[in-house]
Amino acid sequence: MAVSEYEVENLFIERLGTIGYQFIQLRDYAEVKKNFKDQLQKFNKAAIIESKGNSELSDSEFDRLLTQIENKTVFDSAKILRDKQLLELDNGKTVYIEFLSKDTERNIYQVTHQVTMDKEHQGDVVYKNRYDVTVLINGLPLVQVELKRPGVEINEAINQINRYRRYSFRGLFRFIQCFVVSNSIQTKYFANENETNADGTYKAILKSLAFFWTDATNERINQLNDFTDDFFTKFNITALLTDYTVLQDTLKNIIIMRPYQIYATKAVLRRVLEENRNGYVWHTTGSGKTLTSFKCASLLRDNGRIDKVFFLVDRKDLDDQTVDEYNSFEENCVDNTDSTAELIKRLKNSGEKMLVTTIQKLACALRNDRYKPIMEAYKTKKCVFVIDECHRSQFGKMHGDIRRNFQNANFIGFTGTPIFEENKGAAGQTTADIFNAGTMDSCLHKYLIKEAIADGNVLKFSVEYQNTFNVVTTNAADMTVQRIVHEQSNNPNFNLEEYCKRNNIDISNIYSDQQRIELVTNNILEHYEKHTKIGTDTYTSLFAIQSVPLLQKYYSAFKKLNKKGLKIAAIFTYTANEDMDDGADTPQSREFLEQCIDDYNKMFSTDKEKLAFGLDTFDAYRKDIAKRLKQKEVPQIDILLVVNMFLTGFDSKPLNTLYLDKPLFWHSLVQAYSRTNRIYKETKQYGQIITFRNIKEEQDKALKLFSGDGNPNAYLLENYDYYVAEYSDRVSILRSVAPSFDIAGRLQSEDDQRKFIVSFRLVAQTLSTLKTFSKFDWNDLANVLDEDEFLGYKSWYLYYYDLAKKEREKNVKTTLVDIDFNIELIRTDKINVVYILNLLKDVIKKDETEKKRSIDLILREIERSDNERLRAKQDMLKRFVTEKFFSLSPDEDIVKAYEEFEVQQQNMDIEMFAEDTGIDIDTIKFFMSEYQFKHIISLEDIRKRLSQKGYGVLKTLKLSSEIEGFVKDQYEKFRAEGV
Repeated sequence: MAVSEYEVENLFIERLGTIGYQFIQLRDYAEVKKNFKDQLQKFNKAAIIESKGNSELSDSEFDRLLTQIENKTVFDSAKILRDKQLLELDNGKTVYIEFLSKDTERNIYQVTHQVTMDKEHQGDVVYKNRYDVTVLINGLPLVQVELKRPGVEINEAINQINRYRRYSFRGLFRFIQCFVVSNSIQTKYFANENETNADGTYKAILKSLAFFWTDATNERINQLNDFTDDFFTKFNITALLTDYTVLQDTLKNIIIMRPYQIYATKAVLRRVLEENRNGYVWHTTGSGKTLTSFKCASLLRDNGRIDKVFFLVDRKDLDDQTVDEYNSFEENCVDNTDSTAELIKRLKNSGEKMLVTTIQKLACALRNDRYKPIMEAYKTKKCVFVIDECHRSQFGKMHGDIRRNFQNANFIGFTGTPIFEENKGAAGQTTADIFNAGTMDSCLHKYLIKEAIADGNVLKFSVEYQNTFNVVTTNAADMTVQRIVHEQSNNPNFNLEEYCKRNNIDISNIYSDQQRIELVTNNILEHYEKHTKIGTDTYTSLFAIQSVPLLQKYYSAFKKLNKKGLKIAAIFTYTANEDMDDGADTPQSREFLEQCIDDYNKMFSTDKEKLAFGLDTFDAYRKDIAKRLKQKEVPQIDILLVVNMFLTGFDSKPLNTLYLDKPLFWHSLVQAYSRTNRIYKETKQYGQIITFRNIKEEQDKALKLFSGDGNPNAYLLENYDYYVAEYSDRVSILRSVAPSFDIAGRLQSEDDQRKFIVSFRLVAQTLSTLKTFSKFDWNDLANVLDEDEFLGYKSWYLYYYDLAKKEREKNVKTTLVDIDFNIELIRTDKINVVYILNLLKDVIKKDETEKKRSIDLILREIERSDNERLRAKQDMLKRFVTEKFFSLSPDEDIVKAYEEFEVQQQNMDIEMFAEDTGIDIDTIKFFMSEYQFKHIISLEDIRKRLSQKGYGVLKTLKLSSEIEGFVKDQYEKFRAEGV
């Protein structure tokens, strides 16, 4: 028997009751505030009695407290929650009010059901909403739970929460720290965040930030009952909110740690404080090791038994991103100076219990006799060294020196790619050797790539192998290679590179063959947009090349063949050093790097800012490149040519493609691949690797090693043919719902519309994957669902999306309003208003016959556009084309003519609305201006203004609703593109 959503909620509340939560019925916001006052008084009873002789706050005292804490931003509310609030009492005394304790015996845990939030009880609520289940601690709503019946996607619950955040989570509901969503079968949790960006625009919580809960072995706890029994225990939920939540002050962001981060932190604390041993944490690259390691360091620092915590990083990893990240966790915690004297000064300060510094700087302090007395003092002190990216060779070299001086220290490492017997270097040490724990397992906790992919915390890899050898024949210097190619000329499956590797034939000269280099360059340029322009989003890419001389050849080829005007840059280290094997300390390499930097300066200089990077400001050049790869500076770099730089330790969510023309092995391969697979927008579904070397054997060995002997293919996308077959299967399901796109537009029931949306979305997802393959061709799909028919279905899909969006904005509750459309994957935004106007510019100078033919095509382009702005302007653009365009002279400014046409149309709309409703034009324009500025229109404000003009109650109510709808429709129709 099917279970209703209401029954799921009641069963959940009963379950909470069995683990100590008290149910309280709170119908509206007034009752929420009253309950908050009651519980707050109990929680702060001792402090209040001490200050005023009794445990009750007067109404005026409580009102003063609400003034201090209510209606703050979500982030500011999170800070207030964890702090004490100084409250002035009626008797002139003051008391410090607390809101949350780590002590579960002191906290008061409650649960309520179906609280209604409306404008009558809280003035800044936009729409009335009723919430499923709210968990309160000490009277504050801290965890909001939205439940769906089994079979409904939990993404719909996330959409519902985003709607509440936008329109009704106000007042004390801004204290919500965590959301839980479930359909009984699947359950996830995620942190709250401010609902607006710094510029005031709405900010939805991304679905990629919702996480599964697991046990310590990374086994997922999916079912709501099991999840409740673990996640919602008083101890766990309190620890989550106090110990395992991080407030990033610089970003105004709340981070709730993921389960594997929490279990690793607990294991580290146990290893140091109880077992007094060393160890390392193996969490796959991209899973958030920096946050975990930093949380371990800060919790150890706060323990009275620890004298000093050293958070060690490698200098070459300490880029701006890392510094910003550390300082966002705790302000000004990074010793980001080149002065060892500054490190020594901080070592002398016994009050400073945690230092973030570099391995190199600490090693320098140990070698300098001048600092010996200070370093000697630390020999017996209880210190902990937390080492980030501990697979680095540097730490292995300096480990002995540090250990000899800090004899009572513990060493805790963090790495995504440990050193094992298989991949250990010349030093011969594994990660387990360096972090030896005696008879205990050195590895404290594992979270491997297979688990991270399954949990959606990192992306799979799509690997394409491009064979570029068989075309290189006439220019091949080696006669043996020419003979082999000739012998195999009739074998279509022959792979020269694989054959030569298998038979130990030297083919190094072919890699740098000019014919091959231009072939690879043209291949990258030809298919660049397929890989990096997905839906409405654009991504960045790296091209890793074997050596500086080979990079130089590629750079020249790109300059010669780049007809698309892509932003292509290059960087490498021109001075050899112990860590970078791409160093080339020659006059030629320095001269070439200067040329690259000079090209970069010209490419990104503007009239307002002239770039002047040089070899003397190489680090600033590197930092600017990093910003453009992360899209923090615009325009972005489209392709960055590197040898080894940026292939480890560099995080850029907008980077989605790695081109390879170099051999990679073991941890170097996994690190390089992992530059591409950070979770980001909906359109980034996997990290793309396009390799021009045959590295499959090395790839499989590396992925198997770093996944704990798992199947390496489990971390890769399937091949092109697999997705062609999947497309066919999904189209069959779509046709079972709507046999043609015409029928898709005539679906009557919301249930049938939902089925169509879900089935078409799956087809579109597979198509999006297929389009990233270099060999993609619509002809391969034509016998199943060709491009024209796909666009026909897509137009109705967008129609239902627009319908659901309007219903959501009007707070109309239907089954479509919170459905997950994944619209970012469907849209391309290619056909927008500017695009259409540019087409018209080209057409205006043609003769009448050609003009009419071209106009027919343009009208069809308008019809099939998926650009949201153009869809809103569709009718107006059509009218402009049919009514105005043919009367324009060939020299007319099309853009200006269209803008004037828009103004005329808007004035006509306003005049017609005024005539139909009897409202004066000035009043209508006033509300349009207000909405354009604030993006919110208040029905209450409309009613007040209309009542002042003498309208009756019923007339005012009717007109208020009509004005609201008209203002919103006009805004969507006439706002500029990109607003």
